[in-house]
Amino acid sequence: MTFRELIEQLAKRIGQHQLPVNASASELRGFIDSGAVHYELVTQVVTAIYTGNRCRRLADPVARDATFESIEPIRLAALRSPKTDIDAIQLMETLCHEVAVAFQQSQPAVRAGMARGTAGAQLLTLRPRLKKLS
Repeated sequence: MTFRELIEQLAKRIGQHQLPVNASASELRGFIDSGAVHYELVTQVVTAIYTGNRCRRLADPVARDATFESIEPIRLAALRSPKTDIDAIQLMETLCHEVAVAFQQSQPAVRAGMARGTAGAQLLTLRPRLKKLS
């Protein structure tokens, strides 16, 4: 998936009011319109994804791991800051979720492998043990 495809997919799923993409843009500057509800946060995330994936053009490919590594510090800073409002935190969480969904949809071979049991992990249910008091 390309950088442009990822951001356009996120805009469709999250909403143009949160991530207003300028479809006619040919470079990063001007790709996100200034009408975003949380413009500073959104531009920070989009720029981090672009630079974290070492993109030089909007059509350059992006990788799941590089994308998450790029947005993780922004998410943590937003969560830790006492000045971050609840809507910005919700937007950040939604962005992270939708990035995960976007990469799951773009990698059918990985999902198919997991369905056959050749990849992935098994979840175990652990029960807490209570310590007897004497």
